[in-house]
Amino acid sequence: MLLDVTPATAAQKPVLVLDFDGTVCIGDAPVWAYAEAVIAGILDDGDAEGSSIDADLRARLGAFLDGEPGSPAYADGYAAVAELAAGRADAELLQRAYQRSRRELASGRLDVSAPAGLAEFLDSLVDRVERVLVTNAPLAGVAETLSTLGLADHIDAIHAEAAKPGGWAALLPALLDGRDPALLLSVGDIWGNDLAAPLAAGCPVALIDRFGHRAGPAQLTATTFPELYPGIEDWAADPRGFVAAHLLPATTAAASLA
Repeated sequence: MLLDVTPATAAQKPVLVLDFDGTVCIGDAPVWAYAEAVIAGILDDGDAEGSSIDADLRARLGAFLDGEPGSPAYADGYAAVAELAAGRADAELLQRAYQRSRRELASGRLDVSAPAGLAEFLDSLVDRVERVLVTNAPLAGVAETLSTLGLADHIDAIHAEAAKPGGWAALLPALLDGRDPALLLSVGDIWGNDLAAPLAAGCPVALIDRFGHRAGPAQLTATTFPELYPGIEDWAADPRGFVAAHLLPATTAAASLA
């Protein structure tokens, strides 16, 4: 058996795929802005129980974001708001509220930050890895926030409105562009949106599991992004070797991807 020892070319350069909300942009202010807009919409619609919905949604959302024991395992804060407002807020209201929250984010009025040391970490990968942001959020808000957080110069490409998870069907082949799947590592905080499809395609994945929900298998798992830096560095240095050293139990992966 012949081993591929050909030096990496530009076409074979590893690709680090990063999610936006909850990954490179952290802080709950955007979620609360979304919740406020949803609550305002419910009240504007004249819901007779609006005040009780207001208090209940705030209390339950706060408990979830604070990681209180017994809180439901929502995918993230946005999903929590949508589920808590179910029956009171239709899809149109939710979409309006989301767009309003993204405008607030773009304005710089919301308190968000980058994970500690992320700019420096991404800079350390600049000559070895393509750094690609893939997000379901609209570009407006994302681009401005990256600049505010000092990350704009550390991202090589942005794919906004990616429609994950379904959007991976078209996006993954384009990102891989003939590469060995081991050469693409996807990092995100929502397993079903950010990691399931890349993992199913044979790519390694890294999960930011803030709430410890263990939503699915991953080669790397941590509660914060900075805890993943050493593992991502190992992957960047030797993608195929990393995958070989981080094989997932076949039964676990199959069950989670079914």
